[in-house]
Formats: sequence, structure tokens, C-alpha cells
Amino acid sequence: MTCKTLLSFFILSCCLLISSAALSSDLAREKRIADNIKDSNIIGEIINLKAANIEFIGLLNNQKTNTLRGSVLILHGMESNPNAPQIMRPLRHQLAQLGWVTTAIQLPMAEHNSSLNDNVALIKEISPRVDSALGYLRENFKNSPCVVIAHSLGATMAVDYFARQKKLVCDALVVIGLPTLTSVLPETQSTELLKEISIPILDIYGKQDLDNVKRTAPARRSAFIHNNPLNRQLEVSGADHVFTGLDDTLVLSIHNWLMHVFKPPIQPH
Repeated sequence: MTCKTLLSFFILSCCLLISSAALSSDLAREKRIADNIKDSNIIGEIINLKAANIEFIGLLNNQKTNTLRGSVLILHGMESNPNAPQIMRPLRHQLAQLGWVTTAIQLPMAEHNSSLNDNVALIKEISPRVDSALGYLRENFKNSPCVVIAHSLGATMAVDYFARQKKLVCDALVVIGLPTLTSVLPETQSTELLKEISIPILDIYGKQDLDNVKRTAPARRSAFIHNNPLNRQLEVSGADHVFTGLDDTLVLSIHNWLMHVFKPPIQPH
């Protein structure tokens, strides 16, 4: 093998390694989840989205009520999926019944039983998918408020995403059970990143939530409460990290806050 051939082989190998390292998501696992969802009975419809040459699914629920209140993009947590029975399905169904068009998307996923660090590595991969989903909602549901609701690791991803936006991409953010991760990576520093977000934020968590969610609640509140007069933090009595048995409370808490955020202006007499 000539030196030139060896050099070409070395460059190609490096490119493949870089390409592999650049993508942490287990696409085969994502496909299995998508196939299982497609084979199940779901309320709403499956939409196919694409970002950075990767196809992923979204679950759209549009009840076509008389009043369209707005569009909601829902982001799941670690080891969850767009149709998970906890958090995801109640938000998708019940908010749609209350007049919100909901879309839950498949986020990048690490291999099964991966470490926290492997899952944290996925944070940088969500931006193209969120951009694609928000673009879909803007195109199909024009002139209505846009909301992102995110749970657990999905909430960490959402906070990092919004903190880096230079222009308005959505009108409100709801984080559910936002954790504090044991990582020094800047994209995991949610408390600090909250300071960079100016749109209305609802930080909702359970009184029996994870310790790293409850312990940092005061710091989170201090970080964002003065950014916008509509910002709120809400602790729900009896709720754990996935609001077991309290789906209605979670949905109505979010809906009521959104109705306050987007209430029509008082018309002068």
C-alpha cells in the first residue's frame, strides 16, 4: 500500500469516526419505537418530519374545536417516547380537548440502559428536530400562540434550546420536573440558562419529585422569576416526577396558566 493510499485511508477513517461521534442517537432504537407506535391505536395522526437528513415521527392531535387556542410542541424525557402513558399521552389528549393543537415528537435517544453522560450528549442534537417541528406548526397553524412543553431531560434540552435563540421562535415555555444534572457541560446548566430566556415560563414540579428537582427549585425561581411578569413556579402537592394519578391536575395547571398568558387584551370602552 502506497503512502498516498495510506493517507487517503487514514483521512476516510477519521471522517467516519467524526461522523459517528457527531451523532449519539440510536436511530435503530428510534425506528423500533416509531414502528411500535404506528402499530398501536393512537388518538390523532402520525406525521413524518425530517431534520438534518434524519426522519422522525410526531404525533399530531387536532380536535378541531370551535376555538383554536394555539399550538403545543411536547418533548418527552429520558427513556420515554411521544406516546408514553405518563406525561405525554395525557398532555397530548387533554390539551387537545381544551382547544390546543398538540404535537409530540420523537427526540434523539441513547442506547437502552445508557449512562447519564450518554443521554446528556443528546442535548446538542435536538435543535434541528425542534426547528423542524416548530416550522411545521407555524406552516399549518398560522397566527396562533406557540408553546413548548417539556419534561425531565426534555426540559433540560428545551431550556438549552431557548437560551440560545437570537429571535422569537415560540411564545411560551413550560418545564415539568426540570432536573439539575451532574455535569459541567454548559448545555446542562439549566439554572443559569433560564436567565437568558425572556418568554413566559412555567416551572412545574411535584412535591414528591426527584431530589435534584426539588432541591434546586428556589435557585430556578430566582433565576427566571424577574425575566417576565408572567413567569410562575408551581409545586403540586402529592405529585411525583411523572405526576402519577395527577394527570388532570398537571394538564389543568398548564392550561390555566396558558390562558392567563394569552388572555385577550382588555378592550377600551
